[in-house]
Amino acid sequence: MKAIIGITCSERCVEGRYEQYVQQEYIAAIERAGGIPLLLSVTGQSDILEEQIQRIDGLLVTGGVDVNPLFYHENWQFEQRTSDSHRDQYEIQVIKQCAEKNIPILGICRGLQIINVTFGGTLFQDNRNANEYVFQHEQQERRDYPTHVIRIKKDSFLFPIFGDKAYVNSFHHQSIKKIADDFRIVARSEDSIVEAIQHHILNIVGVQFHPECMCEKNEQMQKLFDVFVYQCNYQK
Repeated sequence: MKAIIGITCSERCVEGRYEQYVQQEYIAAIERAGGIPLLLSVTGQSDILEEQIQRIDGLLVTGGVDVNPLFYHENWQFEQRTSDSHRDQYEIQVIKQCAEKNIPILGICRGLQIINVTFGGTLFQDNRNANEYVFQHEQQERRDYPTHVIRIKKDSFLFPIFGDKAYVNSFHHQSIKKIADDFRIVARSEDSIVEAIQHHILNIVGVQFHPECMCEKNEQMQKLFDVFVYQCNYQK
């Protein structure tokens, strides 16, 4: 049986009506890795959320809008942009319950950020608050091309795939400030922005870049999904 990978949805309001959706790149990356993608609709009903989790072997937490700063006990600064508290609340609960059941979790961009917030970490509401030398992390380049380098620790989930550095794309104006307890930082960009984290014990990892946009042409980026789906198959 192939591993079923739950993929969290984004929400948007179009002409007064809310839609839920997932970019095709996430779905294609999971399919190429041999998994079965299952889109997880955002819900406020706990019984439905629990049933969703019962059906998945792994959780992919996708990118999207900013996390509401109230979830990490900060007031809104002027740099904060659109958020979606409905989605924040849902993903926090899904992440917590998957962690309790030891279901592997992979977070991408906002996904990394909401994982960090779920376990007690905080965010810079804008990268420019991190340091005076911060790069442009909202690239004006095709999504499947890299724009900066990250430096990777040897004892990380990324090192067997990339070695000690990788060239990544970048589509975020927020980033991790305080790392959550029981997590460690395993990659940074050369301006010190956190680019990858992993849990000390549980199979929970996250990256700040968007490998799903690069993996059709980049075998190393696809390998991230291959390893993740393999682990989901192994642990189910």
